[in-house]
Amino acid sequence: MAPEPPWQRAVADGHLAVLLIRHGRTPFNAERRFCGSRSDPSLDARGREEVAALGQRLGGAIHRVFASPQRRALETAAALGERGRQPTIVDDLRELDQGDLDGHVIAEALPHHSAFFAAWRRDPGSTRIPGGESMDELGARVEAALERIVAEAAPGERLALVGHQMAHAALVCRALGEPMRRWADYQLANARAHLLVWDGATWALRGLDL
Repeated sequence: MAPEPPWQRAVADGHLAVLLIRHGRTPFNAERRFCGSRSDPSLDARGREEVAALGQRLGGAIHRVFASPQRRALETAAALGERGRQPTIVDDLRELDQGDLDGHVIAEALPHHSAFFAAWRRDPGSTRIPGGESMDELGARVEAALERIVAEAAPGERLALVGHQMAHAALVCRALGEPMRRWADYQLANARAHLLVWDGATWALRGLDL
C-alpha cells in the first residue's frame, strides 16, 4: 500500500496545507546562471519532464493553484489542478530581483562582485544585491502574498504556490520565524516542494523537498 501523502494528515486535522513548489528546470538552471525576477526563460526538455512527473505525483491533490507571473512558474503550474483551470497569478510570488547579477554565469560573476558576496555570506538578509533586492525585502513581499492567500482560504484546503528557489526559501524563514541566514537550509530542487501547514495560529514545516 502506498504511504499516506504528508498533506493528507494536515487536511484530516482540518488544517490548511500549502505546498511551496519550485518550477521545473530551465536553460538558466542547467547553465548555472543567476535567474531572478528579470529573467523569463521557459522550461527546458528536462524541466518539462520534471513537471509532468510532478503532476502525476500530486494527481488531483491540489484544490487551488497560485503562481508567480514568470513563465517557468506558469508552465509548471499548468501541470497541477484540473485540466483547463488557470492558476491565480500573484505578482509578489516572483523571484528575488537579482539586479546586476541576473542572467550571468554564477562562477564568472563571483570574482567581479567579491565584496558583495562577502557581505552576503555575513548577512544575506539585509545585504542588497547590486541593483536588486535583499532577502529581507523578498521575504516581506512573499509573506504578504501568503497572508492574503490564507485570509481567503478555508480550513482543510490544499493549496499550491508555484514559484522560485529564493522566494520559497525566504518565505519558509519568515513563516517559521527563523533568521534569513538559514535560507540555504530550505533550498528546493526543481519541481520539488516544501509543505507548510497552518493550524489557524502558527505555521509548521511538515515536509521538506518532497
